[in-house]
Amino acid sequence: MWQVVIIDDDQKVLRGMKKVIPWERLNCQWAGEAKNGQDGKELIRRVKPDIVITDIYMPILNGLEMIQELKEDCLNCKVIILSGYNDFEYARQAMRLNVADYLSKPASLDTITEVLERMISQLQDERTEQKQMKELENKVVVYESLVEKEWVKSVVTGTANVLNVPKSIQHYIAKWKYKNHAVLAITYDEPLQNTSFYHSDWNLFRFACNNIINDLTEELFNDYQYFEVHLFQGILTIHSEQDSELFMDSLHNIANKIKNSIQSFLQVKVNVSIGSILSNWEQLQDSMKVALERTVIPTTVSPLSEKAIVTNELWTNGMEVSQKLSEAIRHADETAARHVISPFFDKLKDQPYHQAAAVRLGIEMWTIMTYSLHDIGMNLSEILPENKDLIYDLSLLTNWTELQQFIEGKTKQICIHQSWDENKKHRQLVEQIVEYVNEHLSENITLQDIANELYISRNYLGQIFKNIVGESFKNYITRIRMERAKKMLQEGNYLIYEVSEKVGFGNPAYFTTTFKKFTGLTPTDLIQRRPVNQ
Repeated sequence: MWQVVIIDDDQKVLRGMKKVIPWERLNCQWAGEAKNGQDGKELIRRVKPDIVITDIYMPILNGLEMIQELKEDCLNCKVIILSGYNDFEYARQAMRLNVADYLSKPASLDTITEVLERMISQLQDERTEQKQMKELENKVVVYESLVEKEWVKSVVTGTANVLNVPKSIQHYIAKWKYKNHAVLAITYDEPLQNTSFYHSDWNLFRFACNNIINDLTEELFNDYQYFEVHLFQGILTIHSEQDSELFMDSLHNIANKIKNSIQSFLQVKVNVSIGSILSNWEQLQDSMKVALERTVIPTTVSPLSEKAIVTNELWTNGMEVSQKLSEAIRHADETAARHVISPFFDKLKDQPYHQAAAVRLGIEMWTIMTYSLHDIGMNLSEILPENKDLIYDLSLLTNWTELQQFIEGKTKQICIHQSWDENKKHRQLVEQIVEYVNEHLSENITLQDIANELYISRNYLGQIFKNIVGESFKNYITRIRMERAKKMLQEGNYLIYEVSEKVGFGNPAYFTTTFKKFTGLTPTDLIQRRPVNQ
């Protein structure tokens, strides 16, 4: 309830105000009274009310002096002056003090009630705005964390321009100058397709792993980032002021804790490989390569031979390729995927074919695509038969060209299905937006509000809308509003300002300007051209 205090040296006024104000209907509560400005100041400081009703002329300290002193203490409430003095100088002083309203005694109950209702409405709007600002600040904190993580990911995968660090990131890396850095690769020891999590609740499994890894790492380090790379692999980057020897001991410690905890709580075995310790954060990609070289991805075929090691190193050093392939799959861009896959296999033409190396390479490429699908809410079983045995299919291949054709074929199936599926979902989404716009045309509709409701990026939603409708959301909603306004004006059932409100324009002058820009006529011009019989 809104807290109200009354300051007045007239006992009859105090008694009357307490009695006649409709406290319950206004959702207000009388929170105290005082008979002079000094006592009133102490009351307000103690109670911190939402609304103050005060007289001006009172003993010890008058109302304006009281307000002035409270303003210096950052008074944060609505002040209503109710005074028998109508002198302009008092009113001017009140305006300088940002008093919310100035009423002359005697004021009617209706007037007092109306003013209180207006003050309460303003307070509600301010509270809403403060809440929105707080939510925005929280979003900024989250956004900054995501930006930091994504940028570190780009450094580790070799796609970042380390010579041109974004301003929003610079204060993060400033603290890295005198630290050591290392990358840990966290890899599941068995295909997740064989686990119960994969079939029951994959997102829950990811959430649980994230919590375990972040909670354990936070116990030992205060500067780190964890992100997923594939369906079966995550990357943990750590920055520490410890010397190299002590840092390596700590890394082994956290690696063992992560392995034991995931196996204990989730019944899934993981391998945690530690990369090299570096003093320069710009070389995080090198630590990543070492961690991946030490990673063992199990298969049912024979171990890699010495001749096939070069194939393993080629893919391990190709995190940039991994990132680009993932992005192509997310956007159902078969052409972009081929531009990643084809040059990669071109480098293998002169290398001897080895089955184990091919299987490992196929698994890694396949898991990149599978993870990318999971990340946008699609399941591989929707696209390809569930009874396919990937390792068996890969073991039947006899050369690099067959492996390339196998990967490109699966990529095509994924992209074609995803394009069709996304197009269908996008059209349904746009249809819902169009329906919402038509039903709420009189309201202040923004694409950002709709994006927030759908938990989708505003820019991404704007692209979807433009691709389906053929024009931007802003142009669309303006066009629909002007077409609706034109029809209403031609029907002649509403005044211009009423039409303006019904199509979402609170300012009739702005409505007129927009209408003329869209139709070439002002609303008045259009009305005058209307046939007389209308």
